Amino acid sequence: MALFNALDERNFIVQIQRILRDLNFLNSQSGMVGIDGIYDEGTREAVRQFQARYGLNQTGIVDSETWTLLHTIWELRAESAALARAVYILPRFEGYEILPFAKDNVLYIIQHMLEVISTDYEELENVELNGIYDAKTQNAIKVFQRKNLLDDNGIIDATTFNRLADAYENVNSQNQ
Repeated sequence: MALFNALDERNFIVQIQRILRDLNFLNSQSGMVGIDGIYDEGTREAVRQFQARYGLNQTGIVDSETWTLLHTIWELRAESAALARAVYILPRFEGYEILPFAKDNVLYIIQHMLEVISTDYEELENVELNGIYDAKTQNAIKVFQRKNLLDDNGIIDATTFNRLADAYENVNSQNQ
């Protein structure tokens, strides 16, 4: 009984070729290979270069040891190249609000976001990064709420925060 049929073998070769190409793009770790599912001399040479770089026997064949190392390095490189994970900074319960004159560390982040989006919202006053929901921060939130067709009550609830986060992400992605 065969372990692989022709399609499985071709898919495995494509996976090897993709990993070799990804590693090449990330750090020039192996020769450039085509992704065609054919284990040709170019693929064999890229495997030999990989094996040489990591002290393996340079056979050009992806044996168990080569595959394990190839896949492990690829996963580690992919993780390190990934974008940072987003976190939710407001408490996750319904009805949470930040009211004027509150003092909270999350206000530093909100004030920073207001500062960044002020390039797109010229009417926003400059706010001080002080962690206090002072009058300037409240006015900026009200202007932001009006511009986003929200109730301009100056209360930072999940809806206001989410719109602010969206505006921040929009401006931040344009500046990259």
